[in-house]
Amino acid sequence: MNNRLYIDSYAMIGRRGAKDIETRYETEDLLEEMEWCGIHGAFVAHATAKEYDPTFGNKLLMRELKKSPRLYGVWTVMPHHTGEMAEPKELVKEMRDHGIRVAKMHPRIHRYPFTMDYCGALLKELERNEILLMLEGGHFYNLDVLESSNQVLLSELDVVLTNFPNLKVLLQGSRWDSTRYTQPLMKKHKNLYLELSSHQGNRAMEVFTEWYGADRILFGTGALDKAPGAAKAFVDYCTLNDTDKQLIAAGNISRLTKLETPPYPYKEEKNSDWIVERAKEGKPLREILVIDSHAHIAHDGAAGVGFIHMPYGDAKSMVERAKLMGIRKMCVSSFLAIWADFDEGNAIVWEAMKRYPRFYHGYASLQPQYVKNWKKELQKVHGKWKMGGLKPYHPRTNIPYNDKLWDPWYEYGNRINAYALIHPSPNVVEEVNDIAARYPNITFIIAHCGGSYPDARKGIEIAKKNPNVYLEITLTAVTYRIIEFMVQHVGADRVLFGTDQPMRDPIPQFGWMAYSHCTPEEKEKMFGLNMQKILKRVKL
Repeated sequence: MNNRLYIDSYAMIGRRGAKDIETRYETEDLLEEMEWCGIHGAFVAHATAKEYDPTFGNKLLMRELKKSPRLYGVWTVMPHHTGEMAEPKELVKEMRDHGIRVAKMHPRIHRYPFTMDYCGALLKELERNEILLMLEGGHFYNLDVLESSNQVLLSELDVVLTNFPNLKVLLQGSRWDSTRYTQPLMKKHKNLYLELSSHQGNRAMEVFTEWYGADRILFGTGALDKAPGAAKAFVDYCTLNDTDKQLIAAGNISRLTKLETPPYPYKEEKNSDWIVERAKEGKPLREILVIDSHAHIAHDGAAGVGFIHMPYGDAKSMVERAKLMGIRKMCVSSFLAIWADFDEGNAIVWEAMKRYPRFYHGYASLQPQYVKNWKKELQKVHGKWKMGGLKPYHPRTNIPYNDKLWDPWYEYGNRINAYALIHPSPNVVEEVNDIAARYPNITFIIAHCGGSYPDARKGIEIAKKNPNVYLEITLTAVTYRIIEFMVQHVGADRVLFGTDQPMRDPIPQFGWMAYSHCTPEEKEKMFGLNMQKILKRVKL
């Protein structure tokens, strides 16, 4: 039984402006999900403080905190110069008087410079009073990326931490592709801490613990935008020891906020969903078939792939990681094949299939602008190498999926009942509606439908029109309740589990589905039975 204490360091409640009709935001929603996942406490900020006015939003937050002793407040603050917020000493006293232990700043949303001149007095007072500061960031220099976001530049953060070396800062919301930016900062500044709700890099828990120590990594969920079970599973299923896991789960945030009285445990009542119970214990799902329908692979010994740090992305390492969750089969395409060189990349997949014949199932990747002899290529990857999957990739070919250049491949795939993984394109609805109708024997899998509700709706629209179209979930967003939304509209028979590993670690994607509010029977279909039927249709 897992008796570990969990305190979420990254949650938000309250109404906000641009909200999808399906997105949940109420305190009651957060408390319900915390209990479902076994998260005992959470540090929460209020969306109104971010999007309207910090002082007004902080007052709303205090009202919401009264709903449960499991919630701890995060006040949104800003510099005092324009008279919109109290001067630093008065502000900190007010925070103390209200039992607030954490401050959060949104320089870009609130349109003030995150500089020493403008923020120095406030930052100095936070440092002097040992108040934890939360910031969202990830990029080092690219202002264009941040123009409409609330993130700070890591170069700005570097200057601040150099001038205030004792200021404790928790960096939230950094992504899996920002490791090469965050690594030097974490090494340089010992009071910089990292939460991983979006920083889902492959084996990030283990790698970052080795680099920085477990005492600098914090459990955070990104709720209620993200499904909290994804982050919870990331801790439970990683290979760290119990001491390190407890530090990450609650020990570090408790120490940084001087939280002397931990939240009380839940009553030990067994959940009716056995998959949730198994996930809480961090144990593999051996009783059911789990197939990753969307994964990639790198060459042996690879520690990164071009634009990202990506360790342990080779065939052997991915098999080892899969065992933690009980993944028994994996459908993979090569990063090299979709990104630059399909010939060398497909050979990497073939080598993995030979070494692990029952585990790996190949997606062949071909780029029409390089293919000189379609018959020869198709006979090799599908005939000789027995790859049942097709992986056309619009982001690198810039060729619409229904362009005639793809026709020789689709015609062959239609003859062998192949399956094709389709990464979204600007016109994905129009393009897939066309090819799904013209090639009814191919199973078309729309990738990343769980990324957002608009993405899910596009997939649902296509799937409702075409019985040979399925929706695959994976994306870093791990959008809260979106798996349930897709099941509601197309049924559990048309939704597939996928991870996109090793670009990101497979565990959060696994936890996202394991902790979903679908029935165990529905999860069993999505985790593996649906993909197994697709694999069995292929005639090679």
